[in-house]
Amino acid sequence: MSETGQQPAEPILYLNGSYRPLSQAGISPLDQGFLLGDGIFDVVSAWQGRLFKLDQHLDRFFDSLQATRLPSPLSREEWQAAIIETCRRNNLRDASIRFIVTRGVPQQIVADPRDCVPTVLIWAAPYIFLADEAGRRNGIRLMISHLRGFGPQNLDPRYKCLDRLHFQLAKMEAMAAGYDDVVWLDDRGHVAEGPASNLFAVKGGTLYTPGEAILRGITRATILELAAELGIPVREANLTAFDLYSADEVFTTSTAGGVLPVREVSARPLRGPVPGPLSRRLDEAYWEMRASGRHGTEIDP
Repeated sequence: MSETGQQPAEPILYLNGSYRPLSQAGISPLDQGFLLGDGIFDVVSAWQGRLFKLDQHLDRFFDSLQATRLPSPLSREEWQAAIIETCRRNNLRDASIRFIVTRGVPQQIVADPRDCVPTVLIWAAPYIFLADEAGRRNGIRLMISHLRGFGPQNLDPRYKCLDRLHFQLAKMEAMAAGYDDVVWLDDRGHVAEGPASNLFAVKGGTLYTPGEAILRGITRATILELAAELGIPVREANLTAFDLYSADEVFTTSTAGGVLPVREVSARPLRGPVPGPLSRRLDEAYWEMRASGRHGTEIDP
């Protein structure tokens, strides 16, 4: 971190072994990440100079690399060092950091996925919240999309891959209809997840969350951890739209903001206060955990 604490004139990215300004960070148009969405990514966040649960994010990242047969040009230790250094070079203590491996550029014109040079990219930006201040304070409007989520019979949601067209279409549909965010159901009509978040509902003092056909979110796991510490009963369950409509509380969880309360689901306002008592309690506990340094990796020790 510099003594001035100022950010550089333009973002500094890590690309294939070197740090360079964004304007000089060129990627080949033949890169399979661009052409096919063939790549894996993850997003970790920093708060008050500490990366939160970096080990868990790297665990998920390496699981996806293994499952997609993508070689990692960096070791786990090198990934950690490069992520920390990218934050330092951008003078960011509160940050969202995306790290990516694509299949890269094929050796021949006719692409053979077994014969590519992988591309590695890390970029850091000031911490991103999934909703603005009003949404975080008063709750967001959530729409249930007509699109269905992926299941293990096609593309398992645990692949945190670059192919995000499905997510983009659902998000644009919701925003065009005046909603803040979107959630979709699985092929059996059970609630799954959103483009960048997991979902929770509260009924009768019990916390419910989908347990199938979802990305295993790090923030989701943190909320389950905190609920256990606070003595809040939790059930992983198959939820339907009816369960969201009739819930006492609904909230989403993500790296981009922790607990985000929902005030309306598909034109059905929730009956209770927003945020509700459990939503507020878990959100406060989440940020207290982050501020305490628990599960934190120092950017500038």
